[in-house]
Amino acid sequence: MTEQKQFTEINKIPALTWNWLKMNRATLSVETERDVACERKEVTATKKGEVAYVHLDFEDGKTYAHEQVVVAEEDSELTVIVDYGSSLASGGFSTVRTRLVAKPRSKIHLVKVQLLGDGFVQIDETAGECADGASIQVTQVELGGSQIFAEVKADLNGVGSSFKSDTAYFCKKNQFFDFNYVVNHYGKQTDTKMNVKGVLADSGKKTYRGTIDFKNGCAGATGDEQEEILLVSPNVVNKSIPIILCGEESVSGTHGATIGRLGAEELFYFQSRGITEAEATKIMSYAKVMSVAQLVPDETLREKVRKYVEE
Repeated sequence: MTEQKQFTEINKIPALTWNWLKMNRATLSVETERDVACERKEVTATKKGEVAYVHLDFEDGKTYAHEQVVVAEEDSELTVIVDYGSSLASGGFSTVRTRLVAKPRSKIHLVKVQLLGDGFVQIDETAGECADGASIQVTQVELGGSQIFAEVKADLNGVGSSFKSDTAYFCKKNQFFDFNYVVNHYGKQTDTKMNVKGVLADSGKKTYRGTIDFKNGCAGATGDEQEEILLVSPNVVNKSIPIILCGEESVSGTHGATIGRLGAEELFYFQSRGITEAEATKIMSYAKVMSVAQLVPDETLREKVRKYVEE
């Protein structure tokens, strides 16, 4: 048995802009199975150097609801690797919710590698909070699926806490990717660094929202967000909205975006070495994704990403 589900408030930005831009939020109408396969996993670190693997295997036509709760106790270090996998021809619907709690002076590195089949629709939500001196790092690689909605939120509550994210995507065929990153600075001397690198090909469509919010009282906080987008088709649609909100005077925030095709100098460099424009585009597309994938601390998973991109 199936049912039609409506989602009207996906990836909503904290400071709304003009509605005609159609970037304030995402909506979704999707047909799902009534029977939902649910799985909840808890991971706790008590010392440094701990690593946990979470493999999520998706079958064709099914509906899933996954949840992970990750806690790093004081002075601990934890790497959590979440691997999403299915056959390339499969489809279905899934929600994934991940909660991160970084206690004082702890470190969490969350890695998410999504290699779903061409028909999957997924809503992926990550929410984290940092205490004094704690840090959260998120490495996210989005390659598969039909419609992917990925949100990452972090609250930097403690003094000297930090957040860093590195995201890579390859949006191809008729894929639609929708990203929303929000970091709230509450603590003093907190720091954010967000980097996004992606490729838009064929008739792919992508929306990226990135918000750094300096709350009143976060004196000495710093933030930077950068996006690099390679366009390899005239039929793609890209929407980017970097936002810096400032409720505190003594802060420093920057953002930037590089969007376009291969430049004349780059093409000349390749062609002078006997490499055609088509081959050069493939090389640069591969490089965009792999520059982030190399941050995945698992050689087997990096190899899966490499093969997926090459194919």
